[in-house]
Amino acid sequence: MLGSYLNGLLMRRLRFVSAAMATCLVLGCGKRGGGSPDTQASVHLVILGQALIEHDPREYLEAPLSSIMPILRAADGVFTNLEVAVSGPGCPCVRTRDDVFFHGAEPDVLDFLRELGVSLLALSNNHSWDYGTEGILSTIAETEIQGLIHAGTGADLTAATAPAYLDLGDLRLGLVSMATVNLSEEARATDSRAGINMLDPGDSTDWDRNITSVRTAASASDVVIVYQHFQTDAEIGWQESWAQATINAGADIYVSHGEPTLKGVEVYNGGLILYGLGNFIFHTKTELGRYPPDVWESVIVEVSIAAEGWDEVTFTPVVLNSEGVEGPSFFETRGYPEVAVGVLGQDILRRLIDLSSPYGTMIELGDGKATLRIGDQG
Repeated sequence: MLGSYLNGLLMRRLRFVSAAMATCLVLGCGKRGGGSPDTQASVHLVILGQALIEHDPREYLEAPLSSIMPILRAADGVFTNLEVAVSGPGCPCVRTRDDVFFHGAEPDVLDFLRELGVSLLALSNNHSWDYGTEGILSTIAETEIQGLIHAGTGADLTAATAPAYLDLGDLRLGLVSMATVNLSEEARATDSRAGINMLDPGDSTDWDRNITSVRTAASASDVVIVYQHFQTDAEIGWQESWAQATINAGADIYVSHGEPTLKGVEVYNGGLILYGLGNFIFHTKTELGRYPPDVWESVIVEVSIAAEGWDEVTFTPVVLNSEGVEGPSFFETRGYPEVAVGVLGQDILRRLIDLSSPYGTMIELGDGKATLRIGDQG
């Protein structure tokens, strides 16, 4: 079984080599500092809500995400969290749960994300474990076949905690990714077991290990992103303390998903903290009305960033369709984003402004977008 699985991976790696080479031509896969003299000194980074994507929309919809694609394709790099486990051909994957909250997918969803422009993925979340240990390894393998840079899971604890790096022109982005979630201990990566880079709120060893990884990333890259999937009970203020600690350790941007709803934005010690971006794609099999309307609303974050940091962030409101096409493909066609316009778009941005005001964050509401400038912050 394992031999046929590895043979299948090898064949598909060869099939995707041309796509990977094309990605390197666009994004620059060489070592830091290897760019030509005319490469850009800053990059345009897009940060999305979580991608809970079980189905390839190209099979069901004529023009999915049509208003979103121009934003993503204009970016130098696009980041999201992959909120599913991917079962590749031949993977001996076994479900760890069997209810409407199981989220597994085929490899074609990764091909769709790559086509959108996604280049950087966090893999550390509660649904990473939905196919167990074999699913962790399968997801990593399929992500690498697509040429996507990833962090947050690994064949052992060292690999799961380690930073990943993406070269964009003359800039190197580092990513450290962890999960603070309620899962079986079997989901946790150890020195001898594949799994998720876990951060338990009460475990100082987890804290220190991950801070060390952030510092490592800061020493080896120009810009550091820390991702945390935060969906567990912790004392009030714990997430804020952790996010700020990552900035103090050298991170430039902290971004989180978990509870599928929008949360506030903070500027701390020169760093950008996004406490929760909700959903980008949300393939839930739950009944209509299970979630309130704000679960189907989020923002796309655009950051212009250079080696010396960032100075401006733009937020574009998006709305997901809570209802799919009536009929047998209802669930396959629900949960996709489009740019929110008019009153709805303004309301989403006003909610983001209200959620951010307790942190002293000043965000300016414009026509269809909102802007945060570091120079405007107190």
